[in-house]
Amino acid sequence: MSQFLKNAPFKNFVNLSLNQGINVVTALIITPFLFQTIEEEQYGLVALGFTVILLFGLLVNYGFNLNIPGKLALVKADRKALELMINEVISTRLLISVVLALMLFVSTHYFNAFSGYSVIVLFSAVQLFNDALFPMFILQGLDRLSWISTANAISKLLYLCLVLLFINDVADARWVNFILGGTGVVVHAGLLLFIYKKENLHFYWVNFRKIRALLLNNFQFFSSTVASYILINGGFILLENFVSDTELSFYALAQRVSLLLRMVPVFITQAILQKASRLYKEDLTRFNQYLSGSYRNGLAFTFFMGLVFSISSKWVVWVLAGKHIPMSANLMAILSFLPFLAMLNVSNMIRILVADQKQILARATWVTSILILLSGAIFAYYFGSFGLAWVLIFGELFNFWIHRALLKGN
Repeated sequence: MSQFLKNAPFKNFVNLSLNQGINVVTALIITPFLFQTIEEEQYGLVALGFTVILLFGLLVNYGFNLNIPGKLALVKADRKALELMINEVISTRLLISVVLALMLFVSTHYFNAFSGYSVIVLFSAVQLFNDALFPMFILQGLDRLSWISTANAISKLLYLCLVLLFINDVADARWVNFILGGTGVVVHAGLLLFIYKKENLHFYWVNFRKIRALLLNNFQFFSSTVASYILINGGFILLENFVSDTELSFYALAQRVSLLLRMVPVFITQAILQKASRLYKEDLTRFNQYLSGSYRNGLAFTFFMGLVFSISSKWVVWVLAGKHIPMSANLMAILSFLPFLAMLNVSNMIRILVADQKQILARATWVTSILILLSGAIFAYYFGSFGLAWVLIFGELFNFWIHRALLKGN
């Protein structure tokens, strides 16, 4: 038992879960405050603005979280190779974030983009620089994920304090995402400096040819992350066109919890990927046994978690909003099972990643995402928030089927 508790996959999962636990506690404290202070309509627009910025943030991250940690793990004994790879990613991210921030400024000021919440989107753009500096990929490759949990705790504590101090009424809604991104920039920049000092690394700006080569090489991983984001969040952006701001805020409240829970299958994937990769190269029988055991445990855990949150949804909503909102509770009861349905696809994802079958990953996620966008628009038009919620549920099932079908076909 003690050996199991000390193994790397378990420690990785605990650290990632602790990191998400900090986010959950933050949400439990800040959501009722924001819901009452900036009121329901503005809360929905703040959530929508953040969702839009997360979409742009995918360009900044560019799929590096999928393959770079594994590459760093292979070269961590070679300080020059490690330094070059880290600097390539950081330089690329910073360049993309600057370009995107300028594009957002021009589009909101001169082309009236994001009408109705353009100021919120523009103030949220600081999150792009937080994404550029976020060193998760480094700490995954070096097996030091506990540092991320510590940094996240400091960042969220600063965020909570600043929000409670400076968000006083509806007019302050624009500052909510700015404070979140700004505290992240400060803390993660400090963590990045600490990593460079601790690992005896030096930052230098890599030339554009290396950045271009990295962008070309990682394009399919980037493409699949965009498709995955659309699968999870695309419907929410569409929903704004079909429902009132109040209903949008009720859906945002339910979705916030489901998205936090949906990270559990992602953590399981990240926790077991390195060991699965080694076993895949060394012994296929042990690889299949290890993956099968992890998969069963993950399914049991996410189903139990979904059941608990679905049954207790009305109390969870009451804690978050400070009042009973039947629509949010009913939506949460449905969306709570998204983590379990997403867990169905973890076995497929591990097999794709260890074999570097990025073409299958990109094809499967894009087919699912296009289906989600089309069906989400239709069902949101006719049935509002509940139509979109059921589309997401069946979308996860289709996502599992298409990945499995393409893997078997290959």
